[in-house]
Amino acid sequence: MRIARTGPTGHRRRAGVILLEVLVALALFVIAAAVVGSAMSSALRATVEIRTESRAANLAQWILSELEMGTLPMADTPETEFVPDEEDEPAEPATGADAWTYEIVTANMIDTPALKQVTVIVRNADPFAPYECRLTQWMLDTATEEMPEDADVEGAP
Repeated sequence: MRIARTGPTGHRRRAGVILLEVLVALALFVIAAAVVGSAMSSALRATVEIRTESRAANLAQWILSELEMGTLPMADTPETEFVPDEEDEPAEPATGADAWTYEIVTANMIDTPALKQVTVIVRNADPFAPYECRLTQWMLDTATEEMPEDADVEGAP
């Protein structure tokens, strides 16, 4: 049979072991908190990037739609700021990540002048995370005088 040791020496050993256990547990907690914090930071950064990419692609598609409908001229344009609709107009001008610009670049086909390659370039003005999106689409320019005689501009048969 073993007799438990009592007295000041046994108490100190046990107190030292408990202190060591608390320090190890605290170190494990700090490491786990750092890992979780890093994962949360990465997830937040990825969310912001996806939101920026999605916004740029939507704006570029909107410009292509405006070109197809004929509300914007199908011609090269310099970098131009997006102007919000009257009901969506902010009280103050957009800056940083909210300030978007677009540029339209067109190229004519040699054989078919009515067919143009249209590239819309959308950029944000955020100095910390600049982003650029390019969408390219072939479009019929209905304003061109020389339309091919066999072209079906009404739609697919």
